[in-house]
Amino acid sequence: MASAGGTSAGAASAGTTSAGETSAQAPSAGTTSAGTVSADAETRHAGYAIPGEYEPHAAVWLAWPTFQWFSAPELDTRRTVAEILQILADRGVPAKLMCENEREVQAARQWLARNGYPVGPGVDLVPIPADDIWIRDYGPIFLKDPATGRLAIVSYRQNQWGYSTVDDPLSVRMTELPDRVARYLSNDRVMRTEIVSEGGNRICNGDGVLLVNRTLEMQRNPGTPWKEIEAAHRRSLGVSRVIGLNGGLREDLQANREAPIPYFHADEIIRLYGAQSTGGHADEFCQFAGPNRIVLAEVTEREAAGDPIMAANYARLEEVVRTLREETDARGRPFEVVRLPVPDIDYMGVGPGEPMYSEFLARMCGVGRSEEFPEGKPVHIVKCASYVNYLATNGVVIAPRYGNAEKDDAVARILQAAYDRDVVQIDPTPINYVGGGIHCVTQQQPVGA
Repeated sequence: MASAGGTSAGAASAGTTSAGETSAQAPSAGTTSAGTVSADAETRHAGYAIPGEYEPHAAVWLAWPTFQWFSAPELDTRRTVAEILQILADRGVPAKLMCENEREVQAARQWLARNGYPVGPGVDLVPIPADDIWIRDYGPIFLKDPATGRLAIVSYRQNQWGYSTVDDPLSVRMTELPDRVARYLSNDRVMRTEIVSEGGNRICNGDGVLLVNRTLEMQRNPGTPWKEIEAAHRRSLGVSRVIGLNGGLREDLQANREAPIPYFHADEIIRLYGAQSTGGHADEFCQFAGPNRIVLAEVTEREAAGDPIMAANYARLEEVVRTLREETDARGRPFEVVRLPVPDIDYMGVGPGEPMYSEFLARMCGVGRSEEFPEGKPVHIVKCASYVNYLATNGVVIAPRYGNAEKDDAVARILQAAYDRDVVQIDPTPINYVGGGIHCVTQQQPVGA
């Protein structure tokens, strides 16, 4: 899920810091107008902790796309964002749509009206520059003091999903987005942690437990011991237990670090690249539907036997099951694991005329500079699709559908039972093909003061 303006890998790296140091460019404790303090010193002692995503929301935050990676109208990411906004508006869930400036506020409002999305007064368009749509990863993380109902905001450092450095100007702007939101909300309780982490890899139960893809957290913070990363999450989020899971879904591969996936297609072997994928975010395969109820993706044995990507995911997800069986929640109770189908594997060819080819694949993967993929030959990218990448909000779950009626219907039934809420399904393909899903483009603000 790289930047809509292109990642800045290879940009100036002077001042790159480890997880425990302060970058010369990143605001340090106590330096921002929003009242930033160190998460190490304040968060847990102040009684703040991250609520479960299934708890009541005061608003859902999104960001308006300002750049398109594909020329095809059906892959316009604005349509997916607009569909989510429309569902929120129809269900009476307040939404905050961040736009780069006042001019973009008007442009977004006009596009929504022109394309048949009468979202109404429940959607507030606000001039807060977000740089990209993936605010789950680097947007405001809201904490809550259960005794007073007061909210605080915590900010993690960013390095563009491992594609760049923490010092890159875009990384710094991403790190500072929670401060911009805090100023808009007139909330001076902003805390900062010094490790690099994205919200899509942090799954919290609202009762002291955090699930992460451990492999990914360590990749984002090279040289930092796992115990230090774990401790930083506990301090920052007010959790008491961090459960590290190994590996993400195979198709969520990191384009500049992992070799493409060999795949059989039309009597030949092709190679599937990741479309700005993260390298294994946990929200692609698990979410909490309650304090100790985990929704977990499931590959069947039959699927694993017939497809190499499914086979890899089967092994990884069954390892997650084994890990969770050995763990308990913060109160010592075993987890209830609810399994959800995985979508069918899908992919498409991308030619050199597309921004995804020239602005990402050519730079990150060397496409166009090798004998394997000479200039002008299309490249295949795998769809970063997941039924688990959904948003659970007030009275409704906004979930994916992909056209496999049997799986789509099963997902709706399972999520309705897991959450006891209505399930509304949309096709998130446009954002899947740029590296994320419904959960990735939304961020909940819990009810609080």
